[in-house]
Amino acid sequence: MKNLFLTLIFCFFAALNPTMAQNVDNLPADKAPEIRDPCAKFAQIRPKVKLRSSYGRLQYNYDYDSENLDIMAARNNLKEEGMFTAGLSLVDVDWSVSLNTISRSVDGDICVIPASVDVFIGYRNPIIYISNDLDKKSCRYQMVMRHEHQHQQINVSVLEYYLPIIKKELEKSLDILTVRAASDDEDPDIITDDMNSNYAEVVRPLVNRLQITLQIEQQRLDNRENYQYETELCND
Repeated sequence: MKNLFLTLIFCFFAALNPTMAQNVDNLPADKAPEIRDPCAKFAQIRPKVKLRSSYGRLQYNYDYDSENLDIMAARNNLKEEGMFTAGLSLVDVDWSVSLNTISRSVDGDICVIPASVDVFIGYRNPIIYISNDLDKKSCRYQMVMRHEHQHQQINVSVLEYYLPIIKKELEKSLDILTVRAASDDEDPDIITDDMNSNYAEVVRPLVNRLQITLQIEQQRLDNRENYQYETELCND
């Protein structure tokens, strides 16, 4: 009887004192009731990565003389002081991310599920400019053409080297693409756009690495020693 009496007194004072009644939010994590996640059943679904690439279609242009090629090279930060521009090789590094999602209704809630992500990393508009000052039958013309082809081959080699590395990094980063529940005032398309932006931030530094490597490798070809060597080949 004494134990029962003490228990009744404790319950009475607990009812009078709100601080003695624990709020659910203040309970330890292991004792708090689980919050229902309507999208938990889709949590294990991992989107597929589709990596596409292209080297572009190489084109040739003979519309400019050396003076105009000098100006064009300077605009692209490719001209070395005192160097005569007889040829110029350019390419645009292009990339994009496109996330595909599906929406499922679960007990009135909308679950936005990443299904696949299409990533493109490659080149657009590869082009070789050759000065129309050059005689197409001359040694100088052949040497310039060979030099510019080497630039384009470097572009191809660097991209081939980086594609498997990029694919591996993309696969490792799929965890950021997790299913999300849309609240009553959220548009599933807005959620998809947000996911797409998050994944684009994964791709951006990978493309930057590719571009830095391209610049380094191209500079190995564009230096005074190599220019001098090529010029002497046509002076024999």
